[in-house]
Amino acid sequence: MSAAGKIRLLFILILLIAGAACVKRGSQLPAYENVPAFTMTTSEGSSFDGKQLAGKVWVADFIYTNCPGPCPRMTSQMHHLQLQVKNDPDVRLVSFSVDPHRDTPPVLNAYAKHFGGPTEDWVFLTGNDATTHLLAHDVFKVGDLIGVMDHSTKFILVDKRDTIRGYYSTFDADEMHKLVQDVQSLR
Repeated sequence: MSAAGKIRLLFILILLIAGAACVKRGSQLPAYENVPAFTMTTSEGSSFDGKQLAGKVWVADFIYTNCPGPCPRMTSQMHHLQLQVKNDPDVRLVSFSVDPHRDTPPVLNAYAKHFGGPTEDWVFLTGNDATTHLLAHDVFKVGDLIGVMDHSTKFILVDKRDTIRGYYSTFDADEMHKLVQDVQSLR
């Protein structure tokens, strides 16, 4: 076998081993809640049906545009993640506003543009109180909108079957690295 053939064979072997490691990692992730059907409004003012995420791996976060604390940092991190998964047809990013009264589509769109969104693979959503509360509190279990506007600083990984597979602290660089690996393992 020629040297080029050996190198090609070695490259194929490395790809197979890496692929097997990703599949193994994905199967080891926990399975939490299933995300139910939902309809919200994009920052660009169009209707968004959660079914648009069917068959995609997606990462969600919950933010609001006038947040004085972690939301701008989280959105910046989501932009960094978006650059890493850009042009991957199997991956989407979803930023949900937890302040639907203030975060109208134009307000949310201005915020999104400040951070490099919205894009084909990163959508910013707002909606009514009931849907927002259902998703944040009952499904993702990362916030409560009744009485107080409280939300988590975690990113949430959802698989192609709309099952929540992991929560990742945005304050931990190792967890952000792990998130990228887990996204790849579920593709």
